[in-house]
Amino acid sequence: MLIDARAAENTTLECDLCVVGAGPAGIAIADRLRESGLSVVLVESGGFGLELPTQRLYHGDIQGADYFRLDACRWRLFGGSSNRWGGWCRPLEPIDFTRRAWLPFSGWPISATDLQPYYADTAKLFELTTAAFDLASWRGRLPAPLALEDTSFGNALFQFSSETNFGEVYRERLLTAKNIRIMIHANLRDIVLEKGSRRVGALLISTLNGRSITVRPKAVVLAAGGIENARLLLASKSDQPAGLGNEFDRVGRFFMEHLHVPVGHLLAAPGLELSSFYRKAFYGDAQLRGVITPCASAMNQNQLMGTSIAIEPSRYSFGTPFVGWPPSVTFGPVRRYKQWRKGHLKSVAERLKHAADQLQAIPNKIRTSSLARSAKNRADSGIPYEQVFSLYFRAEQAPAPANRVVLTERLDALGMPRSRLRWNVNPVDRANILGWLNHFDRDMRRRGFGHVVPPPDDWDRHIIGGPHHMGTTRMAADPRTGVVDAQCRVHSVDNLYIAGSSVFTTGGYANPTFTLVALALRLADRLKKLHT
Repeated sequence: MLIDARAAENTTLECDLCVVGAGPAGIAIADRLRESGLSVVLVESGGFGLELPTQRLYHGDIQGADYFRLDACRWRLFGGSSNRWGGWCRPLEPIDFTRRAWLPFSGWPISATDLQPYYADTAKLFELTTAAFDLASWRGRLPAPLALEDTSFGNALFQFSSETNFGEVYRERLLTAKNIRIMIHANLRDIVLEKGSRRVGALLISTLNGRSITVRPKAVVLAAGGIENARLLLASKSDQPAGLGNEFDRVGRFFMEHLHVPVGHLLAAPGLELSSFYRKAFYGDAQLRGVITPCASAMNQNQLMGTSIAIEPSRYSFGTPFVGWPPSVTFGPVRRYKQWRKGHLKSVAERLKHAADQLQAIPNKIRTSSLARSAKNRADSGIPYEQVFSLYFRAEQAPAPANRVVLTERLDALGMPRSRLRWNVNPVDRANILGWLNHFDRDMRRRGFGHVVPPPDDWDRHIIGGPHHMGTTRMAADPRTGVVDAQCRVHSVDNLYIAGSSVFTTGGYANPTFTLVALALRLADRLKKLHT
């Protein structure tokens, strides 16, 4: 059933569960509960298409390191971030969940084994052919990677979905589910507790055309994204002056990114052919690529965090096209870019021309780096071009309480305070990347594979984010160190839950979407047990 809140009479809805946010996490939960018997209301701020007035509700401020516009690195419509992503799939590593004594604020209250039962169903939602990510499962079907035994590193695989748009793929079966109501153009404005209790009693919903709706649920899941989840809790002050779940000033803190940056080059030894294992390619129906990652034992021994190292062509054009552009000029190019990526153009010649045009349109800041140019210079000066490879890191960021989301005094069109992101790349984050670069150089030399050509001193000015928004409602056993417990329930509110990467305690190196959907399915099963 579909409800367009803009046309609804001012009314009250009752339900067993209200899910706020129809991105991958919210849709995964609703889909999991289609035949549960629970009455579910799925609330989405946007509609089924891109609408600038709604998208502008994401506008906010940034303090600290250079970052993407907050209204251009998130999508406020049905399907959420799945309308715009690259399809990278891999779960977090077991070490990512553990407490590392040398890494402050690390350690989830759950382990990797708690999520493994959900990986098969998560893979199906992403339209993957399998949930197997270990190399042993693919032995004999992939090119042989570098032999990294007796080094600090190993090889790892990413699978790629077909950039599954949850809003398009799962819309129809949610709309036809008897127990689900989808409410679009509906914006959560306040979360109100039952008087004298620790339970949510009402959600106050507003539309941009002035309608008001009250939802009275038995349970609530916030699934609005890593910045918006924190904003909604902080803005819900009718019962708690500091915001819901914020008794210990933890809501909004520990914002983390994956630090994407090219760092130097690998000059391969003469005669060494780097396997196509490190290139994105189809193997049967599965699209895969390999990366190099540090081993868990080396991480603990060297007290360094996770990262993946992608082996790229020497003049690799890095960055994410169109992220950071104003929303008013973003939507069209993104649609056309995604169509090109999926092979919708008719001929190879058309694709090549389109690619060149799109690349030329991308701002120079994210299109061509001085590192790539230096690789060309080295090749032109006598080093065989095919021996030079760019090293692209996608690194874990240390959880830091000063990296946070706060509210400003500026209000959006609904009268809600806008977000401000305070984010910096700290010395420990830079040291982590350079530390692994040095270890990689040592191991390449020792194995006779070549050596690393160091980056220039200003390499860190090329750092960008995923954009992957993690940690702002982090999971912890103790409410003094986190916002939600091991079941994703807000510590101080009995029937309020949070889904998405905002609950991540640490971020690892893997893109967050696969893990956050597995967490969402686990939460859906928990809610089904509690409320049926």
